[in-house]
Amino acid sequence: MRFKSLACCAVLFLAFIHAAFGSVTPYPAWPGAAPSLAYTIRVDGQPVFVHRFPTYNQFQWMDHASFSMSGKVHVSITSLVNERNIVTCSIRPLAYGIRPVVKGNTISFDLDQPRYLVIFFNEEPTFQSPGLLLFAEPEEKNPPKLGDDHVTNILDYKVDNSGKTLETEKINQAIRDVSAKAGGGVLYFPAGAYLSGTVMMQSNVRLYLEAGAMIRGSRRNADYVSPPMPAGARPLRAFFVFKDVENAGITGQGAIDMEGYPWLWHDFQPDTGDGKSRSEEGLVNDPHGTGVKGYIVDHCRNITFEGLMLLRSAYWTVTVSDTEGFTARNIKIVNRKQQYHDDAFDFTGNSKHLRVEDSFAMTMDDTFAFYGGKRSTVEDVVVKGFVNYTYTSALAIGYGGAPNIRHLRFEDVHFVADQNKFAVWIQLTPAYFTGKGYTSGARPSDDIVLDDFKFVNTTFENDGGHIYIDGGKAPLTGFAFENCTFGKATRPGELMGTNVAPILFKNVTMGGVAIRSEEQLKRAGYEVYTPVRFEP
Repeated sequence: MRFKSLACCAVLFLAFIHAAFGSVTPYPAWPGAAPSLAYTIRVDGQPVFVHRFPTYNQFQWMDHASFSMSGKVHVSITSLVNERNIVTCSIRPLAYGIRPVVKGNTISFDLDQPRYLVIFFNEEPTFQSPGLLLFAEPEEKNPPKLGDDHVTNILDYKVDNSGKTLETEKINQAIRDVSAKAGGGVLYFPAGAYLSGTVMMQSNVRLYLEAGAMIRGSRRNADYVSPPMPAGARPLRAFFVFKDVENAGITGQGAIDMEGYPWLWHDFQPDTGDGKSRSEEGLVNDPHGTGVKGYIVDHCRNITFEGLMLLRSAYWTVTVSDTEGFTARNIKIVNRKQQYHDDAFDFTGNSKHLRVEDSFAMTMDDTFAFYGGKRSTVEDVVVKGFVNYTYTSALAIGYGGAPNIRHLRFEDVHFVADQNKFAVWIQLTPAYFTGKGYTSGARPSDDIVLDDFKFVNTTFENDGGHIYIDGGKAPLTGFAFENCTFGKATRPGELMGTNVAPILFKNVTMGGVAIRSEEQLKRAGYEVYTPVRFEP
């Protein structure tokens, strides 16, 4: 009995030590990765590889590093820029309350849980500033293993994992074979680089990329094809296509790099010669018609994206249409800061039960955009534990194509930057674009309903606008901002529309001031033409 008690005490002591001091697993460099010229990182004394990631040019970067953790860990980052001391350091989101210790050209801080951070050294915390993305990941739970039942090794198909040979056909054949098995299974990608064009996903197949594995997109436009489509339907050209698929997904600690910019970016492609692809000013008329998207999920059920980093999509990154049950968890979308039309998540058609949890996006365009028109209804959408770092808008609804949207909830979401527009931008009339010359925004979104929008425990930081709601004639009901913190916006907010029900501000602060009246809201920089109400 005494021996059992001692054994129990030993187990509890080890568990306490593990929780108190934690463990760290640095993610390995991807094949062909260039090390950062700007930073070195150590976590609990272990070096963590930092990927060099230029976003405009060699003078404007957003390098990134990843590791998994449990318990409490200690992070140390050294800046190599100009060999100068760190005078200011901003770690975002502000809501996490991380205050680093600065010593010379090194900062240090503790993490007691996984976090996705945007860090700026001697720079203002804006979208235009260079910095560092640090992804502290949760440990994987029960990942598949080679040799397990229903796990197939992609290397069994004699693919080249050096990234030098286009392996589209072999990868797609492996997916078809796994799908044909009773109950489907996992297609496992060991560490290495796999070059591919369009990947056609099948039901009951999960692609798993282990740490150090990368599927790299072809730079040739012709390597991206569409599945068969009905007559007159727009082709679904993308890197990954889920079409009429159930119970499938892409998961793991690896990455998928489409290398979309500049090789596949429509604005860099030559004019088609028919006079229709560009305006007289040389602007692209319809980039989405001929551009190659990242990941299309169309007419599907129960699709999961988990753990991966999705890099450099050519166009809209993840498009979900006419789908029931889509979940993205611990997904990091990292695009260039130089390309428009790279939305992180686009939701359209008649889609429902959509979840984006504990994820991150850096995009030039919108983070969450809703399309489809009045014949479409998107409902039951939850975004939780999300860090948003984008140039345009975080939530974009309207400018000619808004669907009906019911039951949308943003919880524990942190808007680090929305430099060009607003964190919440609902624009159902052309008013926003009057005088701006943006003709694609000249169509109203009529005859739709927006109902039950909740923003809870959400923070709005200082780079960009916060809220712009133009409801036009559409009914907007059940809008609430609860336990939200607003910094100082860079442009004034707007609340207007003829059928907007009272918007609730409950326990909201703006610039450190509790907002409890319409006059306070106006003093905080809002034009108010809709009913509003307040609760302490």
